[in-house]
Amino acid sequence: MARARGATARGPREPEVSRGTVRVEEECLELDVTSPREIKVLRRWLGRVNGSAHSQPYLVEGPPGRFRLYVGEAAERVRTRHGIL
Repeated sequence: MARARGATARGPREPEVSRGTVRVEEECLELDVTSPREIKVLRRWLGRVNGSAHSQPYLVEGPPGRFRLYVGEAAERVRTRHGIL
């Protein structure tokens, strides 16, 4: 049987196992991630989610590797607190 160009004999990649945690807080979802890949993805999301065209949700990082996702009135409060109208 012919193989497609670029095909390898390896099987499908195993998904990365995350060691992070998700906490449901009163005002937000808090994500503690440890994987450099997950941190990179969430940091890319910061620019997309927090654009001026979107008032919510609002994603914040701090300290490094800990992200909080706010929605609704909580997102508005946090955006105002950070000087974003």
